[in-house]
Amino acid sequence: MDQNTTKVIIASVLVFLVVVLILVMLLLWAKAKLLPGGKVKIKINGEKEVEVESGASLLSTLSNEKIFLPSACGGGGTCLQCKVKVLKGGGNMLPTEEPNFTLKEKAEGWRLGCQVKVKEDMEIEVPEEVFGVKKWDAKVVSNYNVASFIKEF
Repeated sequence: MDQNTTKVIIASVLVFLVVVLILVMLLLWAKAKLLPGGKVKIKINGEKEVEVESGASLLSTLSNEKIFLPSACGGGGTCLQCKVKVLKGGGNMLPTEEPNFTLKEKAEGWRLGCQVKVKEDMEIEVPEEVFGVKKWDAKVVSNYNVASFIKEF
C-alpha cells in the first residue's frame, strides 16, 4: 500500500468517527429535551404522597417506595393482578391493556400498574390490602418436575 492510500483510509475512519459522535450527541440532546425527566409526585389513595423519579413503570416505582402491587408475571402485563385506578396523569390506555378491562372499568380509570409509565404528577387509588403486602426473600431448596410445565418447589 502506498502512502496516499493509507492517508485516505485514516481520513475516512476519522470522518466516520466524527459523524458517529455527532449523531450520538444529537440523540442524547434530543432525549434530554423530548423525554420528561426529574421528580414527579404521586398521590396514593388521597392520603400518602411520594416524590419519585419519572420514567419507570408505576409498578416498579411503587415497589421502590415499599408499596408492592401483586404481579405474578413480573410486570409483563399478562397476569392482570397489578390493577390500579389512575385518577390523574398516566396518559392514555395502551392497546395491550384495553382488552383486559370492561367499558365501565375504563371509564373509572382502571389501568395495569406494570403498563403505566410515570411521566407526570399522578393521583392513584390502590386496594387497601396492598399496604399489607411484604417482600420476602426466600431460598429454593428443591425443585423437580411433576409433569410437563409443572414444577414443585
